[in-house]
Amino acid sequence: MIKLKDKSILITGGSSGIGKAVALRCAKDGAKVLVAARDEEKLSKVVDEINSLGGKGFYFKVDVTQPDQVKKMFENAIENLGCVDVVFNNAGLGFVKRIYEITDDEIAKTIDVNVKGEIYVAKYASQIFKEQKNGHLINTSSLAGLITIPQWSVYVASKWAITGLTDAIRQELKPFGIKVSSLHPGAVNTAFFSKDKANIDISQMDSSQVVTPEIVAEAVYKAIFTNTRKILVPSMSKSYSFLYKFMPELTEKMMENLVKDVAYEDEPEESSFGYVKPCPRCSA
Repeated sequence: MIKLKDKSILITGGSSGIGKAVALRCAKDGAKVLVAARDEEKLSKVVDEINSLGGKGFYFKVDVTQPDQVKKMFENAIENLGCVDVVFNNAGLGFVKRIYEITDDEIAKTIDVNVKGEIYVAKYASQIFKEQKNGHLINTSSLAGLITIPQWSVYVASKWAITGLTDAIRQELKPFGIKVSSLHPGAVNTAFFSKDKANIDISQMDSSQVVTPEIVAEAVYKAIFTNTRKILVPSMSKSYSFLYKFMPELTEKMMENLVKDVAYEDEPEESSFGYVKPCPRCSA
C-alpha cells in the first residue's frame, strides 16, 4: 500500500543524513518532496534520487537562521507542491565540548540553527497548516532533548528547547486538527559526528547504540500516519528517557560512563584562558 502517494512533504536539513533518508523513504510512496538546506549541489543530487524512486522532487536553498529565507521556502513549497501535508523540521548541528571549552561562535551557531531556525520553520509551517486546517509538523529534537549528557551542554540546551517548543505548539495547534510530534534519535551514523562538527569517531562507539539514518527514517515515516507525541529511536533511547524521568542520578552516572572514554576524530587541545588571572585568595 502506497500511503503517501501525491502527498506533499517539506524537509529541512534534507541534503544528507536523516533528512535525506526521510526524503527517499517518502519518495518510494510516490510523494512530492521538497528538500531544503544550504548546499545546492547536494540538494540537486537528492532530488535526482527522489525522482528515480518514483517520487517528485524539488529543492530550495535556505539558511534557516534567516526568517525571510524560511518564508520564501514555504512560498516556493506552495508554488511547487500545491499544499504542504508534512513538514519535517530537521536542520541542526552540534559541538561536543565542555561549557568552558566551547567558543562563542559555536554557541551562537548552535542556538541560531537548532533553536531559532527550528522556531522560524515551525512558525511558517503552522501558518500554512492553520489555513489548511490540516498538517503534521515533526520537529527534530534528540535523546539529548530528554536527558542530560556531559560534554554536550549547549547542544542539550538547544534540544531541550525544541522539546518544550514542540509540546507548547501541540497545544496551540490542536484546535485546528494539526498533528505535532518531536523526534528524539540517539546516536545516528551521519556526518553530524564529523571532525568539523561533533568531532566524535562514531566507529568506536558501541554498535548496539548506533543506528543508521534509514532506521530513523522508517520511524518518522510510520509516525506520519499517527498522532505520536514523541518518536524515540532506537529502543535504547526509550530506556534512557524512562530511567531519567524516574531515576535521574542513575541515568546521569550512566551518561558519564558512556562519554568518559569517547574517541574524538581530532583530539581536542588542552584549554587555557588567557584573560583569567591567578586568584591570590584561591591559591593561598
